Amino acid sequence: MNKACNPGVKYQLIQHRLLEPKDSTPDFTRGTLEGDIMPGPITFFRLQSTPDTKLQAYIAHGEILPVATRSFGGIGVFAIPEMGRFYRHVLIQKNYPHHGAVAFGHYGKALFTLFKYLGIPDVAYNQPKGTLYPSENPFN
Repeated sequence: MNKACNPGVKYQLIQHRLLEPKDSTPDFTRGTLEGDIMPGPITFFRLQSTPDTKLQAYIAHGEILPVATRSFGGIGVFAIPEMGRFYRHVLIQKNYPHHGAVAFGHYGKALFTLFKYLGIPDVAYNQPKGTLYPSENPFN
């Protein structure tokens, strides 16, 4: 299933700059799929272990916007409702790295159910405007 606008197989620009001779034709850095990711609904999620071996996860519905990035790599502009609050009160406070997984479509219900079946006690999600996170100051 193609999820890129105007896709092409090229070379990884940063790796080429760092690993291959200057001004050379790309050799072993070839094979990178490039193109803007197609607009549409997405589910952004992550499942990970904490340093003390407890599983935790987050799920957020959003969308990829129809924006031409004019950049390289497989790239897109993601919009997740209330992302600033979600980032501060979930990703930063719970020590998540900035990398996550993307499913093309809204699959939060299935992922939430799966994570609960796996016994994960902490499944965070982006709270709608007006619903506070436990650590959020109600006087903001």
